[in-house]
Amino acid sequence: MRLVSSTTTFDAEISEPPYDSRDFLAKLDQLSTHEFGIGFVYSVLELLARQYRLVDAVVVVGDESLGMQSFRLDHKKVSSDSLVTVPGVFSEPDVVPDVVKDVVRSVCQLALSLHVARHGAAHDRLTNIANRRYFDSALRTASVQSARYGWKFTLVLADVNGYRAISDQVGQSVSDNLLRTFGYALRQSVRSGDTAARIDGDEFGVILWNAERAEVSAFTDRLRALPVAGAEQIDFTIGTATSPRDSTDPTELYRIAAARLDEKKSAKPQ
Repeated sequence: MRLVSSTTTFDAEISEPPYDSRDFLAKLDQLSTHEFGIGFVYSVLELLARQYRLVDAVVVVGDESLGMQSFRLDHKKVSSDSLVTVPGVFSEPDVVPDVVKDVVRSVCQLALSLHVARHGAAHDRLTNIANRRYFDSALRTASVQSARYGWKFTLVLADVNGYRAISDQVGQSVSDNLLRTFGYALRQSVRSGDTAARIDGDEFGVILWNAERAEVSAFTDRLRALPVAGAEQIDFTIGTATSPRDSTDPTELYRIAAARLDEKKSAKPQ
């Protein structure tokens, strides 16, 4: 497939079907009120394809942290021979007016920027898992659902053992890598629908849905079995609290899990 684009000119002659800005203005309104993420970009491409009867379309937009990003109609992969490294809209056939291409590119650029900003607001920069703010919100939501419907979940708090001593002995960069590795292991160990987060320092939290002792044990087994950086296993201690059995109050669940975590750490030989 060969995708073609032309330089944007605002006085370009509009081809049939005529450009109706209301469709794209509606898209902008959706973008301001919904958490569309990257899916929004694909919805804009679908709108463009319907309006101009396109066989294929790609939009290329850039981000400071991600670099150039290409999105193709119907979530198709952008082949290497069609890869473009400059921002723009590319279509087959090449019937989209330049003014429309400019609107589409601008809307998709805004969508990508919002997606990156929203992701950053909810995720820990070091480990790329959820941050404390997102986790507290998720725990409140889970507690409300558990109280209302009786849905079970287990709150797991985990501390990396000896983190402060490691940081003092080998430096911040090595200890940061340890936390980064543990965060990745958490992300790989949870199931779809569960939530893993870095709460503070070397403290991590997990919400395991429909989970009690057996499911928590399976989770910790998966976590311990994962390979880690270097040859040494990361040692950690967990404390748990299960809703609705222990409580349906998020503050109380956190207190119970933290107390059980502290009790286990105190029982460990120093």
